[in-house]
Amino acid sequence: MQGHSGELLFALQLGVLLAALASWLVASAYRRRMLGLMRDGPAPDAARATPPAVAAAPSAAATRRTDLLAANRRATVRALLALAGVCLLIGLTQSWLSFLFVYDDDRGFTLRRVLVLGGVYAWPMVMAWGLLRRWSWGRVLAGIGAYMLLMAGVVMLNSHEQQSLARVAGWLGSVVVIPMVVALLISASGRIRAVAPYLLPIFLLLSAASVGALSLLAAGAQNPPAWIIHFVGVVGAWPAIVLLALAPWLLLAWPVWRLGLWLAQAYREKRFSDLAYLLAAYWFVILAASALPAVEGAGWLGFTQLLPWLWLPVLGRVLPGWLVPEGAPPTLLVLRVFQQDAAVESLFDRVIERWRLTGNTVLIAGTDLISRTLDPDDLFTFLNGRLGERFIASPAQVPARLAGFDLKPDPDGRYRVNECYCFDSTWQAALAALVQRADVVLMDLRGFQARNAGCRHELGVLSVAAQVYRVVLLHDDRTDRAAAGSDIAAAPAGRFVWVDAGRLNPARVAQIMGHLLG
Repeated sequence: MQGHSGELLFALQLGVLLAALASWLVASAYRRRMLGLMRDGPAPDAARATPPAVAAAPSAAATRRTDLLAANRRATVRALLALAGVCLLIGLTQSWLSFLFVYDDDRGFTLRRVLVLGGVYAWPMVMAWGLLRRWSWGRVLAGIGAYMLLMAGVVMLNSHEQQSLARVAGWLGSVVVIPMVVALLISASGRIRAVAPYLLPIFLLLSAASVGALSLLAAGAQNPPAWIIHFVGVVGAWPAIVLLALAPWLLLAWPVWRLGLWLAQAYREKRFSDLAYLLAAYWFVILAASALPAVEGAGWLGFTQLLPWLWLPVLGRVLPGWLVPEGAPPTLLVLRVFQQDAAVESLFDRVIERWRLTGNTVLIAGTDLISRTLDPDDLFTFLNGRLGERFIASPAQVPARLAGFDLKPDPDGRYRVNECYCFDSTWQAALAALVQRADVVLMDLRGFQARNAGCRHELGVLSVAAQVYRVVLLHDDRTDRAAAGSDIAAAPAGRFVWVDAGRLNPARVAQIMGHLLG
């Protein structure tokens, strides 16, 4: 196997690069298709009928016996501890296997050495925490840097030889540099992150097949078959190389497509959550980046570095019992001023991701949150050309669509975000039904002006809704509060709470969560 690890590493890097490129193209096409469907839906006359009555769900906020805010904090701590435990277990197992099969060290291995190296290998826990809390990549990189600085001190304190900080830092950097570059490629932007992890297995298989085909071609270069000589003579050298590299894709087209459909089906059946899938994808890349160099020295035994990944499906069966949420989940309806992508994405990262540890989230789908709500089911529905089937074509379809919402927690203890895909002619009917299901509402009115007729309609509906317990309105210095105030004048006292969200700093996020969960 020695000598082929470079080819495998190239296949890994090529697969990641292709997945990142394809994900950008697919996400852009998805966005264009969404906009087209929303504009070109049925004529308004088809949706003017009064929407069928949708039974209001029992208010979880009224029946819940636990303190929602305290429960949310406990759920956050449990999730962070679970991620740390999973990463430490994988790191320690990788460390033990390294000493057992990879490292040729006369001193053997001791418990202390296994623990120290395991702590180093567990560095992806910082990435895992970043995934859970939706940290920016700058914050993730800073966290990894701080973690590695801590581990540098631990390594130097436990080393039997005189080590310089520069030497230890260089070794630690070599541990993380390739995985970090790969991770950045598949999640450098929100749009790529929403799609690339689900396309990654497909393109890893395709790139490995291409690299394998080219390796076979190179191995027979001294005595090539007659058909290859004829083929090169007809199309030319470089076109022949490209076509031969892509030829295995034809054979794998159906299997990789079935793999994608299986991922979508497994997600629908809650065999994994979006967080668990991202963690598994990152860990596979990280372990593969460690295994391939190990193959050069240890041969096939170097692939034992991939075995710790198996802890993920095992723990996926064990942890849900510990991460199960407390009590009945309340439902949050999220409304916003459209076409303010960056602002609403930030709100989603800082507030909605925390809320998901406590209750369900429902909203009307839009292109502004594609990078935060797109899941494998949505992705492969789009690639199948069936995205239009997700849209509510008439008010009569609203009850069935709401009945299909996934309102049970994922194995990681978080609740999913459920969306109504609406045409311009049906969103008001969907809104009326969603309001009947909601316990609390978060409405982002930053940048709201009197001309935003859709938001004004939503405010009017919320002001007279009997089911809604509280509506948290976010504003900034661009918000026309006078226009909004006139729309909610008929509301019961105390229903609407205004929060200045010009800056979503931690204190402001805590204030918003307090209003939603209080």
